[in-house]
Amino acid sequence: MSAVRAAVPQDVEVIAACHIACWREAYTHLLSPEFLAALDPVARARRWASFLHDTSRPTWIAELGGSVVGFSGTCSSRDEPPVRDVELRCLYLRQRHHGSGLGQELLEAALADRPASLWVAEENPRARAFYERNRFVPDGGRAALEEMQGIVEIRLVR
Repeated sequence: MSAVRAAVPQDVEVIAACHIACWREAYTHLLSPEFLAALDPVARARRWASFLHDTSRPTWIAELGGSVVGFSGTCSSRDEPPVRDVELRCLYLRQRHHGSGLGQELLEAALADRPASLWVAEENPRARAFYERNRFVPDGGRAALEEMQGIVEIRLVR
């Protein structure tokens, strides 16, 4: 049985572990094996601890059989100037659950039908197709993330 629920501070370590696992599954074509191997669970957990204690950054998790298999989160727009009030700051789902409907549940928990913006890797066709099915379209925003080996992200809005 699956469930999507609001994350709580006690979820820090399981979200951090899921986050790293999702990156290792989703970004093998964009990031080097060395980069992915070096992802630090302790550092990731510290970041998640700060997110989960910040009520302006709500987070939801998808659980299946007692394990966290995905998560989503929002925040106020980080863009200057803001293009939407709300930004989907993350949505990740373990690869074996793609196509299960859990990604859609995580998106709906995070945004419902609200206008929002998000950033997605330009070379992530599966994620881009998912967002396009949910009425997100590119608006011309583009950025290279040097801290992630220069991955290019594009901004989508609805």
